[in-house]
Amino acid sequence: MTINAESGAMRILLTGGRSPAALELARLFQAAGHRVFAAESAPYHLCRVSRFVERSFAVPDPANNPSDFAKSLRSIIETCGIDILVPTCEEIFHIARESSWFEGVCQIFAPTIDELERLHHKGKFIRLSEHLGFKVPETLQIESPEEWVPLLEDARFKEGIVLKPAYSRFASRTQLLDTSSSLLSVHQRQEMIRKLRESQASPRYPWVAQQLLRGEEWCTYSVAHGGELAAHVAYRSRFRAGRGATIHYAPSFQPLLLDWVRRFVEQIGFTGQIAFDFMILPDGTIAPLECNPRATSGVHLFGTNGGLAEAILSPSRLLGAESLAMPASGNGQGAMLSAAMLSYGLLQAAGERAFGQWLRAFWNSRDVVYRRDDPKPFLEQFRLLAWTSRIARRNGLTMQEASTLDIEWNGDR
Repeated sequence: MTINAESGAMRILLTGGRSPAALELARLFQAAGHRVFAAESAPYHLCRVSRFVERSFAVPDPANNPSDFAKSLRSIIETCGIDILVPTCEEIFHIARESSWFEGVCQIFAPTIDELERLHHKGKFIRLSEHLGFKVPETLQIESPEEWVPLLEDARFKEGIVLKPAYSRFASRTQLLDTSSSLLSVHQRQEMIRKLRESQASPRYPWVAQQLLRGEEWCTYSVAHGGELAAHVAYRSRFRAGRGATIHYAPSFQPLLLDWVRRFVEQIGFTGQIAFDFMILPDGTIAPLECNPRATSGVHLFGTNGGLAEAILSPSRLLGAESLAMPASGNGQGAMLSAAMLSYGLLQAAGERAFGQWLRAFWNSRDVVYRRDDPKPFLEQFRLLAWTSRIARRNGLTMQEASTLDIEWNGDR
């Protein structure tokens, strides 16, 4: 499916309005002359109060009520005359699974559920990449706690093991085990085994063990139609919320990463938004780590004149051409979540003695939520944080886990 808005303004329904990425897209679409609507299951969200969103709707949460969620979206689509539905967060999986609700009603800028599944699942993505001929880190799927322990003696993981659920986000449950030292004490080894057994891995909730790689972490975000890239950006994963999401973004032209992504989407004929996490090793080898087949923070780097709205809605000029939509790089300008940079980022900088880098990044970056001509989302984010905090306390979760509890996809149960 190729979206085409060449004929004029479109009515766009965004889902996942809690995310800064959705807010960014709303602003870009409206600036390009389109009418933007939003649907969300969270009672507070950034798009709810943005002046760039014409109307916002409350919908059932897709994780627990997928059919009601889809039915509600269809009602909104019919009432507002929506031309295209653009998911941004993990609700994309529920929309794709319930896609029959939208047949003949509007276009959906999303792959099929089978395509999404093989990209989102951390083990299946590595196997797919390997099948396509790319070099990949050693990665095994684990379906019981007992399967972990022999890996401590496995030569393939002699430098260390990254443990993570096959379905996860923000590295919320990721564990790193450094097995490179032959001098591990009995206590250290017992502690590792305890962590492994606490994983509760099972056939229904698989985990993966991945070779621990050391190098530079990079992220990419791209838009593709029928296997052809229309937009692309790469940025360093320098400052993060713990081990999780990147909170500062600065574009950098990386031709090897662009080539990797171009070849990947071409081979699978991908249509949609797609993002990757990579490790570039000291010898220049590119190792794919994970894939997010949805919007990510890379959307913040294009700006009004960066061509992202065109790449999603009317990409005919960009496909197969040298005019691929890409933000300017190397000008020192970046984007950030300022609240997270003042908390997570500053703590990371202190621990790494990198205050100078943090200060330059903070000084040369814009906040992705606050805009002088659209100030309300900045205050709304604190209402959203308060709501997320209540969910976290009620369910014994971290804030990051709670932020996606009602929309996340952990496989078709």
